[in-house]
Amino acid sequence: MQKFTLFLIFILLAACVAPTTQRVKPNDAAVAIEAEMQREIALKEVLKNQNRLLEVGAPILEKSLPFCVDRKRKSIGITFGNKHDYEGEYQGIAISKLGLGEPLEITYVIKSSPAAKAGLKVGDILLSVNGKNIATGKNASKNFAKTLKKEIKENTTLSFEVIRNDLNQSYSVTPIEVCDYPLILTGDSAVNAFADGNSIYMTQGMMDFATADDELALVIAHELAHNAMRHIDAKRTNAMGGLVIDILIGVLTGVDTQGMFTQNFAQAHSQEFESEADYVGLYMCEISGYDITDAAYFWRRMGVKHPGSIEQNHAATHPSSPERFVSIEDTIKEIERKKTLGEELMPNIDENELDNRERPAESQAERIGF
Repeated sequence: MQKFTLFLIFILLAACVAPTTQRVKPNDAAVAIEAEMQREIALKEVLKNQNRLLEVGAPILEKSLPFCVDRKRKSIGITFGNKHDYEGEYQGIAISKLGLGEPLEITYVIKSSPAAKAGLKVGDILLSVNGKNIATGKNASKNFAKTLKKEIKENTTLSFEVIRNDLNQSYSVTPIEVCDYPLILTGDSAVNAFADGNSIYMTQGMMDFATADDELALVIAHELAHNAMRHIDAKRTNAMGGLVIDILIGVLTGVDTQGMFTQNFAQAHSQEFESEADYVGLYMCEISGYDITDAAYFWRRMGVKHPGSIEQNHAATHPSSPERFVSIEDTIKEIERKKTLGEELMPNIDENELDNRERPAESQAERIGF
C-alpha cells in the first residue's frame, strides 16, 4: 500500500504543469550575496527603529514622572552589546558591518541623556564602571546589565573607564529618574502597540506608520498612560468578579459557562480605559515637549487604515476613531486653556480612585493594545 501511494504521488507530480519560458537560472553565489545584503538591511532597519523608539520615548519617560510615583528607576541613556548578542548569520553582519567583537561597547546614546551630556559616544569600549571591570565575551551584556543596575541603585554618580581611538578615557555620569516602563520593539508588521503593566511594546508596523516623531510620541504616551493609570490591574480585578460568577454558576447549576462572564467582565470599561489613555497621554506629550496640534489627525489616519474602527460598536474594546478624534480635539483645547490661564498642566484625575488600584505586579499575562 505504501509503495502504491508513493507511486501515485510520483505520477501526479510528473503531471503538474510547468512554466514554458526559458529564463536564466539564478547564480547561486549571487543569490547568497543578495541574501546577505537583505539580512544586513533588515538588521540595520531594526536597529534604526529601536534607536528611534528610545530617542522619542526618553523625554516622555522622564517628564511623566508625576504619573509614575510607584514605578520609577534611574537611567543613563545608553544601549550596549558585542558580537555574542547576535546569532547565526547576523553575527557575521554584526562583526563586519557594525564592527562588534568580544569587548562590550556602547551601541547607542540617547541625545538628551546623562550619558550624552557626560560625553560618552557610540563605539566607546566599556572597560569598567566605578572601578569594577566589565567582562567580555558571551553573556557580557547580561552581566554588565546586572552590574549597572546595582551601581545605579547604590551611587549618585557613575565613573566609566572606556577606550576611544585606542586611548583610555574617563567619564562621570549622573543618572536621572524616569518612569520604569521599558520600551520594547517587536518584529510584528501589524500597526499596533500595547502595554502589559510593566513594559511598552511597539511593533515594526507602528514604527513605519507613525512617520513623524510627534505621532510616535502619541503612541508611546498612550501606552505609558495605560500602565501609569493601572488599567491592567483594573482589568484583572474586573475579570476576577466574572470568574466568581462563572464558578458559582458551575457549582450551583452544573452549566459550563466556558469563562463567558470572566471574559465579559475583563472587557468592562475597556472603551473608557482607552479614552483615558488618550486623555492622559496627550498631557504627557505636551509636558514632554512634543507638538500635539495634529494629534487628532493621527486618529483620522488610523480610521482610514482600519475602516472598521470608524463605526460605533458598543461591544468593541476601543472607541470609534471619529469619537477619539473629537475627544482628542477637546482635550487639546483643555490643555491650551490651562496654558493660557497659567494652570498646572495635569489631567483631571480622581487621585483617590487611582490610589485604590494596587501597584502592578512584576509580570502580567494581560495586555492592552493601542
